[in-house]
Amino acid sequence: MRGLPRNGRPRLKKLVRIGTLNVGTLSGKSREVADLMKRRNIQILCPHQTRWKGEKAKEIGEGIKLFYKGDDGRKNGVGIAISESVKDSVSAVQRISDRIMSVRIDTKEGSWTIVSVYAPQTGCLDKEKDEFYEALDDVIRSIPEDDFLTIAGDLNGHVGTGRRGVERVHGGRGVGSKNGDGERILGLAVAHDLAICSAFFAKRERDRR
Repeated sequence: MRGLPRNGRPRLKKLVRIGTLNVGTLSGKSREVADLMKRRNIQILCPHQTRWKGEKAKEIGEGIKLFYKGDDGRKNGVGIAISESVKDSVSAVQRISDRIMSVRIDTKEGSWTIVSVYAPQTGCLDKEKDEFYEALDDVIRSIPEDDFLTIAGDLNGHVGTGRRGVERVHGGRGVGSKNGDGERILGLAVAHDLAICSAFFAKRERDRR
């Protein structure tokens, strides 16, 4: 998330719950996603590995609107599901690839851009990872500096617990040992002053993986 409180940036005054979910595939599961969002009072959910082909938006139940992007329907795919209380505030949607898309939401405090991502997994070629991070870097650079910015999804890397030299973006509460993909995440965070939120909060034991 860009814009840490110590920068003097205003905070969003209204509490908005945002989450991510690896769905494996959205086929036959869209109603489950809607029920999950309502049950857990989530206003914005970024599902990944959706495996839905096309660039569309559809209502999936409970007043929730899902914007999604997928290429061939067999792999990858990202989406952003917006609750009924927020969906009318969406002012722009950008679908970059089957791994990156974004929405822009108008709030009283300013515009808020949410980028939904699904990074190449550990076994993918470095070329594919480089292309993903270059595309994500371009997307971030295109977002106005005064926008609130949240990147949500699965970056498929571990940043570990060490935070020496990266204290501004890493809270020391990561999990696992830092790997090469975690280095990429840290590099992106430092370059764009992004707080790695998952590294600032303790996890329940079942989530420490």
